[in-house]
Amino acid sequence: MAEFRVPKDDPSLSLEEVWPVFGLRIISPRLILRQVRETDFGAYVAAASSGIMKGPRNSFASPWDENTPTDIAKNSLTWLWSRRPAIGPDSWYLMLAVFVRSEDGSEGPLIGMQDVWAEKYRVLRSLETASWLRADQQGKGYGKEQRAAALLWAFDHFDAEYAQSGAYDWNEPSKRVSESLGYFQCGTKRVTDAHGKQPEWEIAYRMAKSDFIRPSWSVKVEGNELLKDFMLLSDRHLWDNSDQTP
Repeated sequence: MAEFRVPKDDPSLSLEEVWPVFGLRIISPRLILRQVRETDFGAYVAAASSGIMKGPRNSFASPWDENTPTDIAKNSLTWLWSRRPAIGPDSWYLMLAVFVRSEDGSEGPLIGMQDVWAEKYRVLRSLETASWLRADQQGKGYGKEQRAAALLWAFDHFDAEYAQSGAYDWNEPSKRVSESLGYFQCGTKRVTDAHGKQPEWEIAYRMAKSDFIRPSWSVKVEGNELLKDFMLLSDRHLWDNSDQTP
């Protein structure tokens, strides 16, 4: 079992050794998912400003992607930095950059993001997801593959029991991905559109691990055991806390 320990006065330590979030890699047949880094920010802004929405309606909660590249850099990078402190064990937020796998298995271009987050995770074992892809990479099955890869990691490697998601009722691509993976509609709520000017219906989706419609492929996961120990979710920590009363 990997154990998170930082020795005293050792400047040779890598970023992954002192902040294991950066060591997590989820590798599917065509994609690689890992925590976004500052060195990815240029590619992130390029992907975000290249176009995400194909139609006249915006499926995000706010129209951040409609900003100029300059404003996307100013606002979106601030958002990415703001999520850094949200790291477990009960509440956490992972911002996984999505890369196309090259023929040699290395990272190709950054084409989007797959966010995964949770609240009160050690009790609820439930997480939520959200994602986007640049427009010229949509329609290739990447959206379903990146969500399935994140779910395989969560259910099989990170002890998740439930997953949740949401979509406007008109967002057919997002709804199809959710339903094809085993999510079921568990409610609706009235919300404003991305611009805050029109009412919309948002569909809530939920899925238990046992309902997950698994793909025919599996994922390779790197850095997970150290991340679990870092976030106090490993068996070592669960054992240490098992006999403690509230």
